[in-house]
Amino acid sequence: MDGGIDPTTVDDAERPPPAEDPQAKTEAKADPQAKGADDEEEDAFVEHLKAEEGEGEGGSGGVERPAEVQDRASRFPIRETSFFLPLPGGGGKQKLRFNWLVSLVGLGVLWGLSIFCMTSPDEAKANLSEWYDTTILYFTWFYIVGSPFMTFFIFWIAYRYGHIKLGPKDAEPEFSNVSYFFMLFSAGIGVAIFFFGVSEPLYHQSGNWYTAQGYRSQNEIDQWALNITMNGWGFAGWSPYLVMAISAGLASYCFGLPLTVRSSFYPMLGDYTWGWIGDLIDGLGLGTIQLTVGMTRLGWINPVSEQDKVKVYAAIIWIITIAATISVVTGLKLGIKVLSTIGFGLGSLILFLCFVMEKSYFLLNLLVQTTGVYLQWNIFQLPFWTDAFGALREGEGRAVDGNSADPQWMGWWTAFYMAWWVAWACFVGLFIARISKNRTLRSVIIGVFLAPVAYSLLWFSFIGGIGLRQQRQALELEKLGNASFANPEYFQTSDSTFCYDVPQNDVYVNNTLVFSNTLPGITPVCKFDWQNAEGSWFNVMYSFSYPGTGSDGNFPGFGPFLSGLTIFTLAIYFITSSDSGSLIVDTLASNGSEEHHWLQRVFWALTEGAVATGLLVAGGRDALVAIRTASIVFGYMCWGITKMCETLEKFAGNGLLDPKLLLPKKTWQMPLFGGVFNVMEYIFSFGRINEDLGVDFPTGYQALGFLKNLLAPFLSVFSIHTLLGKNTLSRALLTGAYLICHLYWISLFA
Repeated sequence: MDGGIDPTTVDDAERPPPAEDPQAKTEAKADPQAKGADDEEEDAFVEHLKAEEGEGEGGSGGVERPAEVQDRASRFPIRETSFFLPLPGGGGKQKLRFNWLVSLVGLGVLWGLSIFCMTSPDEAKANLSEWYDTTILYFTWFYIVGSPFMTFFIFWIAYRYGHIKLGPKDAEPEFSNVSYFFMLFSAGIGVAIFFFGVSEPLYHQSGNWYTAQGYRSQNEIDQWALNITMNGWGFAGWSPYLVMAISAGLASYCFGLPLTVRSSFYPMLGDYTWGWIGDLIDGLGLGTIQLTVGMTRLGWINPVSEQDKVKVYAAIIWIITIAATISVVTGLKLGIKVLSTIGFGLGSLILFLCFVMEKSYFLLNLLVQTTGVYLQWNIFQLPFWTDAFGALREGEGRAVDGNSADPQWMGWWTAFYMAWWVAWACFVGLFIARISKNRTLRSVIIGVFLAPVAYSLLWFSFIGGIGLRQQRQALELEKLGNASFANPEYFQTSDSTFCYDVPQNDVYVNNTLVFSNTLPGITPVCKFDWQNAEGSWFNVMYSFSYPGTGSDGNFPGFGPFLSGLTIFTLAIYFITSSDSGSLIVDTLASNGSEEHHWLQRVFWALTEGAVATGLLVAGGRDALVAIRTASIVFGYMCWGITKMCETLEKFAGNGLLDPKLLLPKKTWQMPLFGGVFNVMEYIFSFGRINEDLGVDFPTGYQALGFLKNLLAPFLSVFSIHTLLGKNTLSRALLTGAYLICHLYWISLFA
């Protein structure tokens, strides 16, 4: 086969019978690896499609045509609204095109939940937290086991199908490896690693199931704090992103489907993907506060009340939104690419400066040690840990020795992290798919899986390690003040109850050396303040003060410089996260089109800013916490990836393959999501269903069958077993067993 086949609309029922070639039969007998009947039928179907497309008469033979690249969605019966506006934008881009149902669902969910959180933040927080707690109580096991499953699946894909390319075999990637890594890193975790870089390891020094065992040393606890941190930022976190990226990338760049979430479900939904179910899938498809803390520390702003803080938060959001809007209008190859490079470079500069000014050999030791612990624990052991016994509450078998973490700890951290990554997989995964065009699956997995995990190990070992070391030194000074001066606050700074001035010279008590400073210049050092976790980062930045230095001995230290650089870098990461999100939201709303009018990008960028502002102004931090709690529901699509890879191997070529090759050769007369559910398509199409969709208005027979199966499914079980030839006793027993289960299930919700 030369280059695959062109997309077509031939139904399964139109497939011709297998060819009866005597020579082929003879070859099959001689070849033990000869094709079976199913393979012969598939080949005959392919030849039939090629003949229909006129491959021998100048057809494309499956090679992707430029028009197909620019307008993939137009080749499928997808709902679309378009009109022209007399606005500057150039040529054909004057046309606004979008899927009104996807846009309406997305805006409805976004604004509906946001308005609820704005108007009733306390009620929203209580209700959403209750839903969240219930989900965690019953489905922690699901979130935990889903993570290593996806991780192992991705490693298997890299081994088995890593050679498959997201595009033509001879095409070059759109972006260099360096730019590619910068963009995916900025869109994926750029902002978050600043927020959690220092604070999360400090959070994990106490309260988790490991430290609560009661017999661990401080050294073990601190190392485990880094290990638990890396569990949320390593393979487990990036797995949902990769599953979404690979699935959408294969569907779009290998089978010519639109770059949307719905396309990943085409092997299961078939042509129903382009109807109301696909619209619903696409429609459903932390750092502002830290910026404020940093600017307050620098003296740039001075919010004295919670109301003042909210005003500052809102101002920051709109500054970021305007910058992100400008960036998203300039496009992917200019705005996002350049800003990602700048952001990553500045973040790496901060990392390097902290490394060279701190206890460098300690940090290198910690990096090697943390890498070994991660590889030992975080591949097979920790990813499956659900803290089953620790989750038992009082009266359920709670540990009587008291050495257990809070029963909700897994929901606060591990399960929440997994749900958080999955919730963002739609946006970040599609963005990764967008920038991964013409790359092999192996290079995508290395770029998205191995490189970010390696950098996260470096980041948390250095930045988190500095935070841990400085807290340990603060505790040491507190103990020294109590033991040597009968005052635990002896070394405490005048402006904080959590920070301690490190003596720059040796300290003697009764001619006995009680403290020796081997790292002069780093002071003060701070304990962790649970009420001000956002400030932990800036505590570390301001510790590089080097007192008594400078020409006049009044050198202000590196704190102001590092804090200012942090704020600028955070702003860059915020902008890249916002504009990449706006780009993908607009892509979903326009049925996967890669060319959008600038006005549509501006609309979605401003919508994001408006929602964030409304949440902050109306509900403050409680509103943000409430809406964050809602991001707990999503699913996985590994089977579709395997199906697409198998098909690509079987029909290898240099162009687009027909997506119908992904569908089963034998299907039910009425799909599970068809029949009476077709009335939804009738409603959303205003009574005018697209003929190419192959969806008919439900018949009376289908409606009655639906009601019968809904109210008395055991009758259908009896009919099915009758058709299967079961004897009367077997039918009666199986139907009776199903009836008992059915009634019991109803009683659970009564």
